Amino acid sequence: MSRDEAELEAQLVAQARTAIAKMLAQKAGRRDLSMTEMENLVGELEIDLRQTVMQALVEEGQTQEEGLCPTCGGQLRYKGKRRKQVVTVRGEVTVDRDYYVCRACSAGYFPPR
Repeated sequence: MSRDEAELEAQLVAQARTAIAKMLAQKAGRRDLSMTEMENLVGELEIDLRQTVMQALVEEGQTQEEGLCPTCGGQLRYKGKRRKQVVTVRGEVTVDRDYYVCRACSAGYFPPR
């Protein structure tokens, strides 16, 4: 496991612990939960964990690469990140995407993921 993967794993484990603590606090020691209440608690935990993992994977995949413009072949210049809300099959994530502008034709470009 690489250092980056170990750091990502540690980050995800910490966030999972936070989500589990939140669920247990909502349960508040009750032993008389109905199946529906249990399902709701587990469902909220699932959503929290899924969003956390998805967001971490999206953030991990962001790279800053200068290259050539796909339109004219000119040199791209890095212009920073642009934030976007992306709706996925399982919910929304925030993506900070690298944005480039071609020095020759001024076309804007977001590298593919």
